[in-house]
Formats: sequence, structure tokens, C-alpha cells
Amino acid sequence: MTQWKQGDRIECDLAFEATVVPDAPDGLIKGIASTAATDLYGHKVLPGAFDDSIRRKGLNAKKGVKLLLSHDWHKPAGVIKRLETVNDKLEIEAQLSLKSGYVRDLYEVAKDIGGLNFSVGFSLEEFEFVDEDQEKDASSDDAWLIIKKGDLMEVSVVCFPACVDAEMTYIKRSPPNSLAEFEKALVAEGLARSREQARKLTQAVKNSVHLFQGRPPQEAPTIVQPHLWLDAHKLKAATDLAVRAKALLGSR
Repeated sequence: MTQWKQGDRIECDLAFEATVVPDAPDGLIKGIASTAATDLYGHKVLPGAFDDSIRRKGLNAKKGVKLLLSHDWHKPAGVIKRLETVNDKLEIEAQLSLKSGYVRDLYEVAKDIGGLNFSVGFSLEEFEFVDEDQEKDASSDDAWLIIKKGDLMEVSVVCFPACVDAEMTYIKRSPPNSLAEFEKALVAEGLARSREQARKLTQAVKNSVHLFQGRPPQEAPTIVQPHLWLDAHKLKAATDLAVRAKALLGSR
């Protein structure tokens, strides 16, 4: 078992599932940066453990909590817009800096594969070990290290998760500009298992595109005015006149 001491830096990865947010700016990501669930390493971060350091440091100051790529302190990835504990989860909203080449590459990969993961980097401040022989209470679960308070330094975008109960909920994607991009989006969203299946779905949509188009507004029916001689009253009068004329000619 690894021995930890106060001030040691801990990293906890968090999984996420991406969805589309059409009205958001490109590069916007949202999700969960920490949960109270015990991660795959046996670490359990209690709700609100980072609240004091977030308030003290802020998000935009030089020494504020940073958004990084893979815990690399030489690779900032953007700006954290919101980092707030809601119930037992630390929610995050961040804007990726797409002018940076490595961040732009990360963003494109994240969109193609349907998302990446989050991880928090912090220093231990208040914590508790749970021995194997110690009777565990409901708050410890299977954890052997319970973090009660930590100095949060950064939240990273990483590949593999440790805290499987957390997820990223939003990643902004631009609408597809070609059929190839549309097919990739179908696979990324889990609507198709392969590009071949995505092609079949795309062809089916193309063949039924009229079903997705709005119907033109219904035109008011044209009212046809009856012909003068088709007016019922005038037609009867004309018939009577013809009968009288025929009778008059027949009498001569």
C-alpha cells in the first residue's frame, strides 16, 4: 500500500460522455471534475473538499486553478469558467483555447471519439487512512484513503478514467459540413456501430429527405364564381322562356 503524507499530489481521473450543445461556442466543455465515489485507486474525495482552495485561489488569477492537458504543467488547455460543488459533485465548465495547436488537436480528437476524461490534481491537507482491519462506516465504502480537504491546483483533460461514476456532459461540436463528417458524427454519437452502418443510415436519410423538410403553408382554396348562365334562378327562367318559344313556334 502506498504511503501518503500531507502535501503529496494526488491525481484522480474522471470519465465523461459527450453530447452536443448547438448554441455554445466552439471549445466549450462541461462535466464533473470530482465525485464522492471511491475511484479505482481506493481514493475517496468528500464533497466540498476543494471549496476552500477554489475560493482562495479563484479561477482566472495567475495562481488560480488551471485547466491542463494530461497534468502537464507546461500545457495549459484553456480557462475554467465555473467550478462549483453541487450536492456530492464538483461541476466544471471550461473553454478550451483553440488557438493553441495541441489544444485544437485535442478538441478534434475528443469530438471524433465521443469524448475524453477529467482528472484533478491537488495537494493533501486533511485526510484519513482506512486500515483493512478497521471497521468501515458507510462513508468509507471500499476506500483506503479518504480526502477531507485538499488544495486543488488543476483539472486536466486526460484519456483514461479512474472515477468511473463521473462524466463530462457537454462538448461543443460544429454541425457536419459533409456526408463524411455526418457519418463520423453518427459513429461518435453511438447511433451507428461502424462507418459502413453509418453510410447505410445516411443513404436512408437521403432517400427520405422530403420527410424532414417543412411543408409549404396551405394556400387558401380558390373560390370559383359560377358562370352567369349557371345561376340556378336565371337558368330556370331561361328554360321557361325556351319552352314558351318552342310552343309558340309549334302553333304556327
